[in-house]
Amino acid sequence: MKAIRSAVKTVLLFALIALLCCSCSFIDFTSTDSLIRPPKLTGENALIQQAFEKAVGKDVMLVSPVSGDFRSAFVQYDIDRNGTDETLVFYCRTESPDEAHLHLLRFNGEQWYSAGDVTGNGSEVYSVSFFDLDKTVGYEIAVTWTVSDSKRNKTLSLYKIASLPEERIDQLSVLQIYDYMVCDFDFDGQQELLYLMDNGADQEQPFKANMIKMDPAEGGFAFVCELQLQLSVNVPVKMSFDIRDGHYRLYIDCMNYDGSYMTEVLWFDTAELVLKRAQDAEGNVISEMTGRNAAVFSEDLNNDRIIEFPVQRPYENSAVYTKDPDGEAPMQLITFARLQRDSLNYLSRNYFYAPGGEFRFKADAFLNGYFAAYDAANKELRFYQTDVPETPVFTVKYVSLTPAEQEIFIEITEPAVFRYSKEQLKSFVEIL
Repeated sequence: MKAIRSAVKTVLLFALIALLCCSCSFIDFTSTDSLIRPPKLTGENALIQQAFEKAVGKDVMLVSPVSGDFRSAFVQYDIDRNGTDETLVFYCRTESPDEAHLHLLRFNGEQWYSAGDVTGNGSEVYSVSFFDLDKTVGYEIAVTWTVSDSKRNKTLSLYKIASLPEERIDQLSVLQIYDYMVCDFDFDGQQELLYLMDNGADQEQPFKANMIKMDPAEGGFAFVCELQLQLSVNVPVKMSFDIRDGHYRLYIDCMNYDGSYMTEVLWFDTAELVLKRAQDAEGNVISEMTGRNAAVFSEDLNNDRIIEFPVQRPYENSAVYTKDPDGEAPMQLITFARLQRDSLNYLSRNYFYAPGGEFRFKADAFLNGYFAAYDAANKELRFYQTDVPETPVFTVKYVSLTPAEQEIFIEITEPAVFRYSKEQLKSFVEIL
């Protein structure tokens, strides 16, 4: 019986070897076509791919947007508002991988067909969106392109589909941007486009916020206003907005050249049609009050459509210990504030952010009466009863187990003098 089983195994082994070595390519793992050919769609979508391959061939590579609401190389949207979706396809030809294309497919009620193709302004697609900028029939297509060796600057291309019976994609504008947003800033029923421009060649104006508006009659954009960002800004990180007191307010979180952070708090004056920096009742510029060492950004903390922005202040009864013997300084706490007309209202939320950005600790009123110390070398946050460090009342320690796993350990050294449990303490800590 064992001999029979051995013989069967031998036959199967030789059969498998013969199959893998067969010249008829039953399975070709190294076929170039199988690697670069678009994945096969199924069902109704298969007709879309067939029309696409008929127009451009099969020797292409699909390119998917890396950000935004649309993350597929095939994007379906009713661009001309006729009740039927069009399909946009992003791709590169294998002979020119640094040159992305935008292809348009339409449906005539019976079949999909090619209706236009344009060469993009980059090798990769960062995002695609649809806006009504000219208040006419159909949406504008906003595609943000990047190139593989530069993620700092992007190119925003705006396109319009020509009305039937014409079949083409018209490029309306090309803008060099870092980021952008589209809003009806002046409340006239037509949206404006605000974009951040990296003007690094001009040391006096490295970053600017520019606003433009489309002229439906001319089909082009007209200048509205601009505002230079603070000279300290190296990289804008995030843009957000809310509507306060009948005006749009903008919050542009930025990283400065020295590694610190700040938030430009702006508002759009609908009477003068210009951007201005927000000020408090005493005339202090809000942006100049938002400097901080931690990578903390503006957000709607209460889900009430009002943006809160970070403000830093020192916690005097504390210290941060580093390897630099002269580098000892008080811990910096981050609180969040919001604008109510021309006054700042602070939320009752204070956080200590670890200098390395590993975690934050909700440092509210219970800190009063304790001396707090952060050991940067060991990533430990310790709380003492006095400013003479002896035995800490409790310790919060951040530990990186693996590159993908982090943990917070809580040690209560003197439970008799502390009113929180280990579980309650752990709820104050958030790993970032």
